[in-house]
Amino acid sequence: MRDREEFEEYEEESPKPKKKKHLLYRLFNGDGNEKDLLPEPEGPDNIIKCFKVYKRNITKLLYVNLIIIFGNFPLLFGLYGISGAANGKTMTAASELFGPLHGAMLHSKSPVSMALFGIHGGQTTASVYTTTTYVLIALALLVVFTFGIINTGTAYLLRGFVRRDPIFFWSDFTGAIKKNFKQAFILGIIDCFAIFCLIYGAFFYYINGMSMFYIALVLFAIYTMMRFYIYPLMITFDLTVWKILKNSCIFAVLGFKRNIMAFLGCVLIFGFEYMLLGLYYPVGVVFPLGVMFSTCAYFGMFAAWPKIKEVMIDPYMENK
Repeated sequence: MRDREEFEEYEEESPKPKKKKHLLYRLFNGDGNEKDLLPEPEGPDNIIKCFKVYKRNITKLLYVNLIIIFGNFPLLFGLYGISGAANGKTMTAASELFGPLHGAMLHSKSPVSMALFGIHGGQTTASVYTTTTYVLIALALLVVFTFGIINTGTAYLLRGFVRRDPIFFWSDFTGAIKKNFKQAFILGIIDCFAIFCLIYGAFFYYINGMSMFYIALVLFAIYTMMRFYIYPLMITFDLTVWKILKNSCIFAVLGFKRNIMAFLGCVLIFGFEYMLLGLYYPVGVVFPLGVMFSTCAYFGMFAAWPKIKEVMIDPYMENK
């Protein structure tokens, strides 16, 4: 793939139009037929344009999705650990009544207790965590060191898709990371911690049947809408970490209409993935390797960038 320096030389030389490449070429070559250099039709940044731009960049979103997955590779260790592949096997009671019945029979046996023990005293095989499992899950925690960095690079690419800029994957991706490495690292740690706390809280309240579960869901939705703005603000403006978080919170409210549409789109995608896992597990496992994560990130960027441009860029350009 070209980088930006080669693209400048490419424009200066003004080469003749190239013949259209085969679909397989476009799949493995991010520059494809240079269709990302063609002018984009003007119009409001609504849901129709969202899907037009999405269709145009579907191949590139595949690359972004792979970057998200393999860039955050520590999570793969954790997924392998919780899958049970490294677990050990042991025998355990098949019924929850085994313990009480066994204790009652140790005290005194009776025909009734013996009959019940015959029903509930069966054994089954259970999967238990081993040292290897715990090590794999612990390795997943290393994602705090990659999460913000990868999100920064992919946010730069996605912003280019939304703005209809020419995209040069490697140079743009690495350049955004180098320029914002320190803030990306710090925000990645904060981001991981916030996501963990919100998800853990939601599960905790749900399992315990507490009404706080709904409050946790609302907080999770609000923070998800904040995340639409965190990384675009970081790569676009020279702001402190505190101001990035504060402005993201403000934009979550200012752009609520666009944000909620993007959030619902992400919910539908993850709901579809959950349905696939239930209907046919192998397809459900493969689907995230396609464009699931990058599509959610794209929806967030498409919702966020027009509002950022309207509030923070257009007024400055008008007064310049």
